[in-house]
Amino acid sequence: MTTAPAGSTAGVSTDWRITPEFVFTDEESAALAEAIGTVMANPYRLYDAHAFQIGRLIEDDVVPERFRSYVSGLAGRDRHKEPAVVLKNVPYDRDVPVFDFDEPVKSKYELKRTFVAEGFLALFAQLAGTPPIGYLNINDGDVFQDIYPKRSMQSTQSQKALDAIHFHKDLANHFVRPDQVYMVGMRSNPENEVYTSFVRNLDVIAAFAEEELELLRSPQFYTPFDDLTVMGGTLELGEADRHPIIGGEDDLRYFENRTIGVTDAAQAIVPKVSATLHALKQRVFIEPGDFVITYNNHTVHAKEVVKVRKPEELCSRWIIKTVNVDDLEPHAQHFMPGTRHLVNG
Repeated sequence: MTTAPAGSTAGVSTDWRITPEFVFTDEESAALAEAIGTVMANPYRLYDAHAFQIGRLIEDDVVPERFRSYVSGLAGRDRHKEPAVVLKNVPYDRDVPVFDFDEPVKSKYELKRTFVAEGFLALFAQLAGTPPIGYLNINDGDVFQDIYPKRSMQSTQSQKALDAIHFHKDLANHFVRPDQVYMVGMRSNPENEVYTSFVRNLDVIAAFAEEELELLRSPQFYTPFDDLTVMGGTLELGEADRHPIIGGEDDLRYFENRTIGVTDAAQAIVPKVSATLHALKQRVFIEPGDFVITYNNHTVHAKEVVKVRKPEELCSRWIIKTVNVDDLEPHAQHFMPGTRHLVNG
């Protein structure tokens, strides 16, 4: 993983820096990968069984004690000030074949025979007490999703894009917005400079004057539903509501190049929001075995494609992710009947 501020402007600065906080030793990572490999249930076909068996591993004390201690400490973290976290050398699947560019998800089902990364994501979620959820309109409800290009969606603003994805937060307009996004790097070529960039909400808010904040806190903005939910879905969600860009203490509801102002004054301030994001961004190159925690309500992120030297390998860049919540109960009304994790939408 490499990380660096990617820009600055006069009067805009931040003292926050993203650096790796926990690194598994090779021995720890290999032993945990071996233990996860004993889980027999396929997480795509038998999700509940897979989660149950991961829970049994935790009970069997296969998790390194220093990692347990680290995860326990995250509960007291100030998410406003530290909304993105990087860990290194986590267990993941090696030597997985490249997926079909036209149907990568179907290809994954056929070619991926081990589920180490999925098991690590499930294990972390259980240790942290942040259950993962799936969405009916995304990969037919899979909990484990891929940031992986797909030919028919390569030009969209979704996790199936080949090119850049502008600053956003996951499912900001959805009626069930995740509290966390967890990502495991699976495949990336460092000759292709593709970064995941982060900005803290509180730094964006601090860059605006009081009269500007008053405008940004008013419901004079509109953002369409995200591409993946709409294009890949089976349930019609209708039209998104008008909304403020800033809500609550530091909630930022904004999708660069998609959020618009519905009044002249609101539209006039939109370019400054985008410029501020780029002035404050930190770029992270996610390597295989990197684990990234994003506290989704306290930061916005983007995929930036800066330089491509191996275009054919851009088509196989791969990150496995889950979206997670602090508590299932507030969202129970939106779950598909008979499930405790699948959002009906």
